[in-house]
Amino acid sequence: MVEAFSDLRRELTNALKTVWKNLPTDDAPQADSLPEDVVREIVSNYYRNPKNRSKLNEDSTGALPIFARLKPRGLFEDDWRARPTTERPWPVVLIHGTGTTKGDWQELGAELRKDGWAVFAPDFGQRATGTVPESAAQIGAYIDTVLLATGATQVVLVGHSQGGVLLRYWMRVLGGASKVKHLVCLAVPNHGTTMGGIVSPLLRSNRGETVANSVVQSWFGSAAFEMIRDHEIIKAINEGGDLDPGVSYLCIATHFDTVIQPPETCFLQPDSPEDANRVHNIWVENLDPNSVVLHENMPYDSRVRALVRADLARICRADAKTETDAETPEI
Repeated sequence: MVEAFSDLRRELTNALKTVWKNLPTDDAPQADSLPEDVVREIVSNYYRNPKNRSKLNEDSTGALPIFARLKPRGLFEDDWRARPTTERPWPVVLIHGTGTTKGDWQELGAELRKDGWAVFAPDFGQRATGTVPESAAQIGAYIDTVLLATGATQVVLVGHSQGGVLLRYWMRVLGGASKVKHLVCLAVPNHGTTMGGIVSPLLRSNRGETVANSVVQSWFGSAAFEMIRDHEIIKAINEGGDLDPGVSYLCIATHFDTVIQPPETCFLQPDSPEDANRVHNIWVENLDPNSVVLHENMPYDSRVRALVRADLARICRADAKTETDAETPEI
């Protein structure tokens, strides 16, 4: 594991060196964008993606971050005829991360539908490169529409990366928590991440900070800065404790996360011993010790998908047991 982690650090370091070499020598604290040739070199040679999403959509305005220009990797369509069932009483809403689309849920969404779930997924916020409050408001409106269309009173949510932060912001700050039965977080920076992720130790000089700001702004847009530890957004979603009343949680993280550092910040903690059974924190490597799952692979890795499907089946069994116990008269 240590050797593989070192390989990832080396590859990302080389990518940053390429940027460093091509950036202007101006020592301004933040650059607005990277040169286009640097953008394409990084996306083509260093951005890991098993679906080879290396080509960029054109942006004649020059206003979109790199991740808002990447070709989508899959296709997932909403079926507004879908309805919850007695066995699966909550619609499932899947929220993608920064720079991706709901196509990331192609495999998991199809599997959950096969399991009997009514599954929905929005696109939003210029591929989640807009600010957290803006994207969270869009997501909240979408979830309200799902509840209205299906007649359900609560949803089950699955969020990847920034998607989980957006959901927790909607739940905590925008008042959506009462509409949520269960939240699954896939590599979500619940307590924030360091600037630059795995290569943050290399960015402690003024020059390094300039490079980091340029990369973050050019790749991820405004939302990326809101994922940094101690940002007001991160403080807001954790103020008063990690958990919202009545909601249960599963947090899945990977030791090979090069974006969220340290990856333990993905985990949520119970506010009291009584809440311990409402949150479960799992490493992907707990299921498969030989797995190497990167941050961007979480939504479509087969092991992660298996964990999500098993977890959603578990909450159905737990809910059914609770109802049975409540209906059984005392003797």
